Amino acid sequence: MSAHDTDLAAFRAKFRLDDLHLTACDGWVLSLRPAQLTLGAMVLSVASGTQDLAALNDTEASGLARGLGLAERLAREVYGAARINALCLMMQDPVVHFHILPRYAAPVPRHGRTWSDADWPGPPVIKPAETPEPVLLALRDELRSAIALL
Repeated sequence: MSAHDTDLAAFRAKFRLDDLHLTACDGWVLSLRPAQLTLGAMVLSVASGTQDLAALNDTEASGLARGLGLAERLAREVYGAARINALCLMMQDPVVHFHILPRYAAPVPRHGRTWSDADWPGPPVIKPAETPEPVLLALRDELRSAIALL
């Protein structure tokens, strides 16, 4: 297995792409983020495992805009997000990917808890966020259902 394949496999496992997959299109995978920093946090990752933005092919490059647009639409329509932040950090995980963090001006009650965006209106602070498995699966199913209706 090449280093590229190893990196992609590790990325897929870390972000649980098989379990938390929402949709795929134009070379990108949209999935629920395992650590929900804010309600409905997602990951948009290039399916090929490319590790440089400059190496995206034409389909992937145009698919990036569609994937970000879909994530924004889901966050707004399903959860009432005021906006999204898309962070492309790639410091620990070299596969090209964006952390999609919906942002909220007020707390949002959902799935038995109240979700607060403590950093609003400033930039999000990336920190560990424990999300119970039943909540993750409920969010995943909710977003999958919304995608099916788009």
